[in-house]
Amino acid sequence: MTSMNRRAAFMGAGFATLGLVAVSSAAHAQATEKPPAAAAPAGSHPVTVVLRLSAKDPAAFKAHLMKTVPVTRVASGCRYSHSFQEPQNPTEFILIQGWDSAAQQQAYVAWRKQTGDLKLLMDFLAKPPIVETFELFDA
Repeated sequence: MTSMNRRAAFMGAGFATLGLVAVSSAAHAQATEKPPAAAAPAGSHPVTVVLRLSAKDPAAFKAHLMKTVPVTRVASGCRYSHSFQEPQNPTEFILIQGWDSAAQQQAYVAWRKQTGDLKLLMDFLAKPPIVETFELFDA
């Protein structure tokens, strides 16, 4: 999938490649619950998802990530979720997540879409995210 297709998938109904989202006060009760379990399909490979994000308000976005990343980390199939901020340009963030499978990551995103959190994430951003997905091939 090309970068343009990934952005289109993010902006479209599928939201297939986004892994981290923000929690709105309206969806807070739902979002703090553990995401639904999703088994990795047979024969699937682990994936790494890299999200490049530009925040309108870096301090508010960083604080928000501190609340949201713990929910991502307990999602079925999430191996890790780490957040990085560019020291020379504090509006720029990279989130790196490892998932047991693309299907589990997509199930997590579908849950976040259902809670309404994806729209809120977009409100934090100065421009659409760049989402890259890499599949493990040498294990």
